[in-house]
Amino acid sequence: MRATVRPDRETRRRGFTLIELLIVVGIIGILVGILIPVFQGAMQKSKQKSTMVDIGNIAKAISSYMTDMGGAPPSPAGNLELDSEMYAELTPFHLARFPNRDQWGSVFQCWTGRDCAGHFGIEAGEVGPEDFLIQSLGRDQQDEGYAFDPADPNNSFYVMQTMDDFNKDLIMWSGNWIRAPLHSSTR
Repeated sequence: MRATVRPDRETRRRGFTLIELLIVVGIIGILVGILIPVFQGAMQKSKQKSTMVDIGNIAKAISSYMTDMGGAPPSPAGNLELDSEMYAELTPFHLARFPNRDQWGSVFQCWTGRDCAGHFGIEAGEVGPEDFLIQSLGRDQQDEGYAFDPADPNNSFYVMQTMDDFNKDLIMWSGNWIRAPLHSSTR
């Protein structure tokens, strides 16, 4: 005769209880709640840095053009569109890939020569024919209304503390930042 052994309760149990599943789901929810803001901050920081690199590349192309041609390229007087005279003058010799939009999708704002006057608190007596301005409107795609104060250039820079700081404009005047983050500690 064959003996049958009945498994005891512990060896029959193979699944998780409802409470164990709820605890695991709760832990996953907490981790997601912590990681999403960190991920969003990292994405915005990446967009900001890429935009700053693009502005720097445009500035180098304008400087190269001025060296070759003896003056600034024609001013788009605002939107730096791909059909602007500046685009035609800078590509492909001075800038192979022409980024006309920031990483948030806004068209860069650009002025050259005397057209720089009147923007960001810069007066006509402060600009010459070889000056240029390049602006990104930031994440919110709105002009911040920033005014540069040459007497206090450190006021141009801001510390990244919150996600709202990505809304601030990025502005370069003739190859120098007049509105940009000082350093980044956004979480």
